[in-house]
Amino acid sequence: MIRNRCYLLLPIAAYAAKPFRITGTLHLADHPVSAHLYYYTSGDQLVHDSVHITDGKFTFAGELDEPVRAYLNCHYPPSVRKLFRGEFYLEPGNHAITISEEGKLTVQGSLLNDENVQLQQELAKIGKPTEIEEIDSFRALCDHVEKDFVSRHPASFISLELLERLSDYSAYTLEQQEATFAGFMPALKNSYMGKAFAAMLENLKRVQIGAVAPDFTEKDTAGIDVSLKDFRGKYVLVNFWASWCFPCLEEMPGLLKAYNKYKDRNFTVLGVSLDKSKPAWIKAIEQGQLPWKQISDKDPQHASAANLYAVRFIPQNFLINSEGKIIAHNLRGEALEKLDELLK
Repeated sequence: MIRNRCYLLLPIAAYAAKPFRITGTLHLADHPVSAHLYYYTSGDQLVHDSVHITDGKFTFAGELDEPVRAYLNCHYPPSVRKLFRGEFYLEPGNHAITISEEGKLTVQGSLLNDENVQLQQELAKIGKPTEIEEIDSFRALCDHVEKDFVSRHPASFISLELLERLSDYSAYTLEQQEATFAGFMPALKNSYMGKAFAAMLENLKRVQIGAVAPDFTEKDTAGIDVSLKDFRGKYVLVNFWASWCFPCLEEMPGLLKAYNKYKDRNFTVLGVSLDKSKPAWIKAIEQGQLPWKQISDKDPQHASAANLYAVRFIPQNFLINSEGKIIAHNLRGEALEKLDELLK
């Protein structure tokens, strides 16, 4: 079961901002001097705010479009080599955060955080796998708990977040994703994240196995336009990756081995990078000694091919036959051996 992947932040529309306020109380030893708040808003803008901690108290205020995951760091004096990190859900409204001496972060005044505590308690009952062989069954139990949470909380931002992640892990079929999403409350479906998920579902329909692969055009390393249709008549594995994605680089030796094994069977690879930096992209190609065609528009926030193929994590790939139809998806690791039977 493959879980190793890098997630992308894709653009979504901004909605009317609403105010939030955080009042924090610390019981941490060694007296941290500043608190730092981090979160992404509108899907792609990183916000970093910092305040001084006085007598164990701090306050943040700002505006949010809708709920987000937030990260709180408490910095100590330079002479104390410590750093507290915590994670919570930030939403419009008032939040009272308390950090215990043991470093446990609790949030009051937030329904989302109450729901998350409930979910984490349910997951904790499963325990942890003791052997590598138990990981798949452990993940299946977690999936069951999370899917049950989704079914019981049709208005929760956490449910939409879980639906996205579990869909990426193939815990839901496309039909189940659509049915589950349709059962969400209107406010959740009409949120910016809900609208982005609905758009992603529409794109997913276009790239199911058996569908004609949507065409796209991006530039190669020399700045020349290259289109998917240029490969019609060959089997092509469209591989989405980036130089900053360690799981992508980790899989390149196996992909290179498959390329060399099958390149004489009317097969090739088309690398579609989501790099922003052209030098980093070129360097990764050279270091990996990757011989196949590579293209990129060097802007993952507006990557036409990635959006068209509903790519929200990498590495990810699509095998397209000589007639231009998608015949396989995510041939990674040992699954690349399926090329032997797929290449006719």
